[in-house]
Amino acid sequence: MLEGRPVRSVKEPVGPGRRLQVLPSRSPPAPSLAPLRPLHEDEDVLVVAKPAGLLTSTVARERRPTAIAIVRAYLKSADPRARPGVIHRLDRDASGLLVFSKNAQAFDHLKRQFFRHTVDREYAAVVQGVPRPHSGRIESRLVELPDGRMVPTRKARAGQQAITQYHVIRDDGERALLQIRLHTGRKHQIRAQLSHMGHPVVGDRLYGGGEGPLMLAAVALAFDHPRTGRRVRFEVAVPDAFQQAVAHKP
Repeated sequence: MLEGRPVRSVKEPVGPGRRLQVLPSRSPPAPSLAPLRPLHEDEDVLVVAKPAGLLTSTVARERRPTAIAIVRAYLKSADPRARPGVIHRLDRDASGLLVFSKNAQAFDHLKRQFFRHTVDREYAAVVQGVPRPHSGRIESRLVELPDGRMVPTRKARAGQQAITQYHVIRDDGERALLQIRLHTGRKHQIRAQLSHMGHPVVGDRLYGGGEGPLMLAAVALAFDHPRTGRRVRFEVAVPDAFQQAVAHKP
């Protein structure tokens, strides 16, 4: 500032008796993780809660916001050498827990756990109707159709094996709130298998669940920490909307 006004050029003469003030530079604010909600961060992993409507990741030229792009910008602001890795994904319209690696060693370690199905992944879902029995295990082989939907097949060597456990927490006769545990992690696994049972997830337009928001959320995630080997577990609450969607009848 020269005599209280901004200096437009470094070549502007100051002259004797004139007051020159040097102000500290303003650094741009560090990138935020919003709308992701951080639950845990250390030198190896970042665990966040993703809101519904946000892609986890996609092709390189994707212009829509993605969770990995937000994480990448956040980590690179602190360390330009950061190489965040996508370990697993949530469907765009599902909400809940995601873990990202922060280095190559953590990426490899976590990927092996997901490949071996040693990661605990629990979901909450509201479905149309009430599954019978109230607890069960769904095993099928899923194949992908040209329109992107996954469907069970009876061909022994076709598709990929998918295993899901479910338990009805409560129901109102028309809908049920389920606790779900994945033993495998196939594309649209929960949505496709529950729809095939005749109980699509509420709001799942692709699988016959009707209009409205998709009522599917990843609520618990447990894995062996890639550095310490200790089992770590993270949880978020079942969304209030899920609770309210299955009202107790008097």
